[in-house]
Amino acid sequence: MATPSGYGSATCWSATNTDVWFRFRAFFTDVNITIIGTNARGGGTPGGTMARPMVALYRGICGGTISELECGADLSGNGVLSIYQGGLIVGLDYYIRVDGVNSSTGTFQLCINNFNPPALPGQDCRTAGVLCDKSPFVVQKVSGGGIDPDEAFNSCLGDNSGTNSESSSVWFTWKAATSGTLTFILKPLNPSDDIDFAVYELPSGIHVCDDKVVLRCNATAPPCAGPTGLNLTDPDITENLNCNAGENGFCKYIDMVQGKFYALVVNNFTNTGVGFGVEWGGTGEFAGPESNFGIYPPSGLKCETDFQVIDSSQFATGSIIRWTWNFGKDGIPQTYVGQFPPPIRYNSFGEKFVTLTIETDIGCKVTEIRRLYVEPCCEDLPTLQLVIDSTRDLTCFKSNDGMIAVHGLQGTPFDEDLNGVITYYYQYSLNGQDFTSTNRFTNLPAGKHTIYVQDRKGCLDTLEVTIQEPPEVIANAGTDLEINLGEIIDLNGSAFPNDAYTYNWLRGQNINCSVCQNTTALPTKDGYYTVLATNDRGCFGLDSIFVHVIKNYDVFTPNVFSPNGDNINDLFYINGPKSLSKIDLLQIFDRWGNLIYEGKDLIPNNPSVGWNGRAGGQACNPGVYVYVVKARFLDDYVESISGDLTLLR
Repeated sequence: MATPSGYGSATCWSATNTDVWFRFRAFFTDVNITIIGTNARGGGTPGGTMARPMVALYRGICGGTISELECGADLSGNGVLSIYQGGLIVGLDYYIRVDGVNSSTGTFQLCINNFNPPALPGQDCRTAGVLCDKSPFVVQKVSGGGIDPDEAFNSCLGDNSGTNSESSSVWFTWKAATSGTLTFILKPLNPSDDIDFAVYELPSGIHVCDDKVVLRCNATAPPCAGPTGLNLTDPDITENLNCNAGENGFCKYIDMVQGKFYALVVNNFTNTGVGFGVEWGGTGEFAGPESNFGIYPPSGLKCETDFQVIDSSQFATGSIIRWTWNFGKDGIPQTYVGQFPPPIRYNSFGEKFVTLTIETDIGCKVTEIRRLYVEPCCEDLPTLQLVIDSTRDLTCFKSNDGMIAVHGLQGTPFDEDLNGVITYYYQYSLNGQDFTSTNRFTNLPAGKHTIYVQDRKGCLDTLEVTIQEPPEVIANAGTDLEINLGEIIDLNGSAFPNDAYTYNWLRGQNINCSVCQNTTALPTKDGYYTVLATNDRGCFGLDSIFVHVIKNYDVFTPNVFSPNGDNINDLFYINGPKSLSKIDLLQIFDRWGNLIYEGKDLIPNNPSVGWNGRAGGQACNPGVYVYVVKARFLDDYVESISGDLTLLR
């Protein structure tokens, strides 16, 4: 018989009469806590005699200050109650409080599922959450049937009529790492819910669903509702809408084949939106990555030891795309995202937990936890000192050629016996990187750098050194231009700060002098013109302008000319803009189509270059002639034109 604990009632309880408390240590981030009493309405196996349980989750110090995280009460009288809480801190202790509605008492079963949740399940097969191991987990909420709510039409969940076969559904998929049996139990969080499922093989890939094959299906209704799944004893491979004789909500296990892909859809037929828990069984395993890492050193001193974490996780059939680290509430930092975390320091001593969760390119998530022991500080040991020998600032802006040289004093140095000669030394680190015997750090960027010295006891001393850098060389190529094809532009380079510079025009068309500060160019197309300004220390700056070339391909041909020797309109020639470079071809034909004149590679816009109205040494008769012109422009574009020409005498 329990008695009141003395704490006030939980937020969702009306009063506290009798309560019992439990403590657990979180090794994963999420927890689902289930109290099973009489299970009067759930149809499941009773876990005890308590009729209406209540449960609350707390964080804090037992006997001191605690804070409530979540609570729930069985107000409907099901005899079963579950609460969920995410975001737990690995390694921290949490407290579970159990009581009964209206002072109900009795025995109960307490189930604590502490887990890292898998990738969020999708509501369609193509967006299914990928499972990489058989760890149990809980889905808190389900809602809707996804973009395609009739993906299960070819199973016992649908009637093949085109109506929606899914109501509140979620999809999971996986790849078999080994051949073997597969079983599972689906437990609705609301004991009154009717949940159904179907298991598929995906012959073409983990998210390729058009050719999926139904392996198992269960859509039984009450009284078969409640826990459902696959087991090793039931012979049937499907159970339909009615709870017929011999049906119990379970189907026969499947034999997974290594390398094949499978999918599971779970459907909340009751459409309450309340989720479910999954527990896996069987001998076959899911394909997933191996989460693994080492901690160096394995132990060290509080406040003065940086712990380096080195990842060695592997995934043979894909890629790892995300590493999420948790170093505990006293870790500095507490969390990190990336494969290579910085050195970790703890501000308290004792047992610590380092957690790594990796995620793959197909959505798999697995977690590995390592223990670490942190020893007390070096406060009572001989004082270690770090001394700066010399520094060197950067040659150029962001040149990363800075240098810092240091040495250690006092403390407890390392010692090495080489043929009877004892050598004493320390280990050094730059910005928390691995400790080495190197006391000279080169190729440094500008800014503040923290240098560490470490002795044989693991004690540390640090100094912060600032590496300076000169001003950035800022080149100026001018402003962007818009010109007509054929125009010459002026290029004028400059640089800041004031210094002696050499100039090079690295990019651009038809530049007159590429090593001149000021020059000209004849652009024939849009493009950038880039200037490089370099000082005597080799520091440089780049700048570009963009030149937009407007292209006019107009060609002017007269339609009448009079080659009568009066020096007025005596020659038929071709006119055009400055961009017109030459006339590739000029042909004149008489009315019968005979070629009577042909000129090639003619100079345009020249009154002395063209057809003089003669053919075969004889003056042509007045009349209408046909001309054909191929005009070439500076950008090598060729404009072809033709027309009638009237010759007058």
